[in-house]
Amino acid sequence: MYKKLSDIDFKYFIGQRVTEVNTDKKQPLGFSFENGNLTVECPWRLRVSRDVVVGYSDCLLAPGEYSHKNVEKILMGKSISNIWHYEEISDLVVEFEDDIYLEVFHDSSYFEGWQLRGDNGLYLFTLPGGSYSD
Repeated sequence: MYKKLSDIDFKYFIGQRVTEVNTDKKQPLGFSFENGNLTVECPWRLRVSRDVVVGYSDCLLAPGEYSHKNVEKILMGKSISNIWHYEEISDLVVEFEDDIYLEVFHDSSYFEGWQLRGDNGLYLFTLPGGSYSD
């Protein structure tokens, strides 16, 4: 499958640091940045270099060992280096300093998957079925 990058300009987020990670296990994974936020209600994984260090399935199926607190420990204070959005499948990849990647995968035909908001007015979210709106 060919993945086409969207033309959305994410420069506004580059350099922003993670200021908060939602660690409430009853809530979706969420991040606050200096001037924006990301809410994730679909599968995701956090990689350091090539290794997956924690993911959605870990938190869901092994909550005694993995939680959003693991994500918080890794990402708190890290700055965003780049963001990629693949438009056909509405996957989002957020690269942070130190070779850290948050990969988000829309997987529902019924529910929205994730939302990215910037204080500059940018509001990007995935719709049921995997399309997106901005």
